[in-house]
Amino acid sequence: IERNGGSLTSSIGASRRGKFPKSIFPIFTDIFYKSNKHMKLYAIFQSKSNISKLILFLLIFIFCSIIGSAIATLFFSSDLIIDQKLSQLIISTFIFIIPPLLFCYLEGVSILKGLGFANFFNPRMILLILVIMVFVLPFIAYSAQLNKEFIMFWPDSFANLRDSILQMEQRAIDITESFLKMDNIGDLMFNLFLIALVPAIGEEMVFRGFLQKKLYLVIRNPHIAILASSFIFSAIHMQFLTFLPRLLLGILLGYLFYYSCNLWMSVIAHFINNGIAIVLHYYLFANRVDLDIVSGDTEVSGVFGLISACIVLMFLYLYKQISPVAPKKIN
Repeated sequence: IERNGGSLTSSIGASRRGKFPKSIFPIFTDIFYKSNKHMKLYAIFQSKSNISKLILFLLIFIFCSIIGSAIATLFFSSDLIIDQKLSQLIISTFIFIIPPLLFCYLEGVSILKGLGFANFFNPRMILLILVIMVFVLPFIAYSAQLNKEFIMFWPDSFANLRDSILQMEQRAIDITESFLKMDNIGDLMFNLFLIALVPAIGEEMVFRGFLQKKLYLVIRNPHIAILASSFIFSAIHMQFLTFLPRLLLGILLGYLFYYSCNLWMSVIAHFINNGIAIVLHYYLFANRVDLDIVSGDTEVSGVFGLISACIVLMFLYLYKQISPVAPKKIN
């Protein structure tokens, strides 16, 4: 889910001795590792090439997407907002959380190591991430304006395609607005979980923890791997009116992961980006404040957008300098 182009729309693992550490996904860990007693599936992908692993992951991704959509449609098909939110939760879990966890099991690696979760947290890096995600908002908003102007500038021969893109974007906006109607603190907390935390963990595991790392092993160029995974990250949302800002956001998240070799950093950044929009909506609507930024009609000048980008690059450079891990060691 996006607001002004930013995405609105993990750590588990077993030790080598087979013990289960504390994690936010104990159920998945228990299922994956205990199933080895009955099914010889553990590490069956271990000897596959990286290209083969990408293809196999795509098949698992498609299969889980179909299963998740079927379950959501079967049990939560009403027009009630709560049913729509539960449906979204199921779909997000099957699309973005189960595939990387399952693949780590089939690849024979711990989820911590396989997806790039590190057990260190640098407070200065987290503070810089917060600053970066705040200062990047004007640049993301400006890129969204450029994206929209580019599509609206298409000649009449592309009118049907342009109308389809606009209709898809309007449907996404309608869903977003219905989800962001919050009457109390309970609604706020559930939205932070559904729209901020789950996508932050799930999407970062898929696009940075798995896809970016595997593309790097194939291409051997971290910058191309970041760009390619970010392109797929933006395209898979199927909202092309905000394709450019989501692409840029994905690139930023990719470098936050690359410079730290710690997926938690990009997860935190993703959560902050989504969470800012949710909290802002809750505060503004709770106080009956009517601002352009809520409706997504905020105009950002090119100069303001450029200043925003320069500030972000400066803080990103500082982020790289204080990283305790050299980026070249990522694998």
